Amino acid sequence: MRNAGPNPHEISPLPPLDADRIQKAAARLGLMGRSAEQKSRIMAALCDPATPVADLAALIRTDPTLCARVLRVANSAYYGQSRRVRSIERGLIMLGRDAVRGIAAAACLHGALPRGNRFARVDTLEFLHHSIASAEAASVLARSKRPGLESESWIAGLLHNLGTIILMQLDWPGAGLLLDSRERGDTRHIAALESEILSTGHEACLALVFEAWHMPGAVIAAAGHHHDPMAAPMPHRDLVTLVNLGACIALKAGYTFAFEPCGVDYAGAAMHRLDLVPEELDGIASLLPAQVQARMAALLDA
Repeated sequence: MRNAGPNPHEISPLPPLDADRIQKAAARLGLMGRSAEQKSRIMAALCDPATPVADLAALIRTDPTLCARVLRVANSAYYGQSRRVRSIERGLIMLGRDAVRGIAAAACLHGALPRGNRFARVDTLEFLHHSIASAEAASVLARSKRPGLESESWIAGLLHNLGTIILMQLDWPGAGLLLDSRERGDTRHIAALESEILSTGHEACLALVFEAWHMPGAVIAAAGHHHDPMAAPMPHRDLVTLVNLGACIALKAGYTFAFEPCGVDYAGAAMHRLDLVPEELDGIASLLPAQVQARMAALLDA
């Protein structure tokens, strides 16, 4: 078994070698490097409320795949438009910046999923279901408890586990050992397993990529601290808490995947911060299946 590595919640600073290896792993997934420059610019622009719609439309048109996806989603049954949407500008106005940001994030997530026999131990559909369920649950929580964070919570919830994909690319042998532990019935917290087996955790991987993308500080914090929201910088703890509880609700609803194959208890400190009780969270979990099915159809099958 490997020596224990650094605490996976300590996302900064990373040792230069680790940071370089993470960047190279992310580049192989199309998340960094020259092929990802335009993708990261689009995500940063979508996250900046000051970016004019015309500038956003021009950026989206530079990515034909994303452009086509935005138009497909705008014309999907999920949005029920009576008139066909044919231009990106019309799509942005009709859908709104938040929805287009979600489409871009979903395209990023879907495009980064590893393919091939090497990664067959992780069911990509289960991973996508967990990601979307986490986003939906976090957004529902935000709507009632922190309305100003609804859109950010959806994006951060959707992408919070993208670090596990980077981790598989970074250290497949180590990821394999972690999966071996899960298959033997080890139900310990993912952070504890990563700390014991790996040199770097999935939170650190994603936080580094988001920093390079110039994502908002709160979204970076959610990437780097979603398993321990009280360790996040104080100004960002509400968003990180929403993502933490959203992911827990998703697991409780049965949206598990290979790295987290079972539900986990809701953190008392997180519930206290948002003035919640377990019954409220379980109620959200009971409504997730219909929401996840509809959102999967709109974002990935349209």
